[in-house]
Amino acid sequence: MPAQWTGELVGKMHNAGVTAKQLAAEMGKNPKYVSQVLNGHYSPKKAETEFNEAFKRLVSPEA
Repeated sequence: MPAQWTGELVGKMHNAGVTAKQLAAEMGKNPKYVSQVLNGHYSPKKAETEFNEAFKRLVSPEA
C-alpha cells in the first residue's frame, strides 16, 4: 500500500499540472522509478523529502 505522503504528492501534482515525467526529469531519475515509488511498489529512504523538494522546485522555480 502506498504511503500517505505519496497520495498527497500525487494530488498536489495533479492540481499543479505536474506530470510524473516532469518530476522524474527534475530529480534526474528514471520515470519508471518515480512511478514505482508513487504507486507504493518501492519505498527508498529519504524518498519523501527528495520527491517533495523536487516538486517544490517545479512549482516555484527560483529566478
